Amino acid sequence: MSEHRHQTPLRGTKATPRPPAGRGDYSEINYRYSGVVGHIHEVVTIGGKQLAKVGFDDRKIVYYLLDDLELDAAALRGTFHDKE
Repeated sequence: MSEHRHQTPLRGTKATPRPPAGRGDYSEINYRYSGVVGHIHEVVTIGGKQLAKVGFDDRKIVYYLLDDLELDAAALRGTFHDKE
């Protein structure tokens, strides 16, 4: 079993996925949300890689490598959970 560690300082940060084309780690769903603005719910380190759990306005959650996200730390923080 790999190490699994949660990090929450980025929770609510506005994030836009920009996954490179043809990356085998990603599926069709990752590319469907490419360029769509979402918000980070949490960052998890698994096997030495930082994965961000990104939530979108349609309530879909998609994981991306943290390095493949364009972050807007200056934007108002929040997730779709905060809108309820």
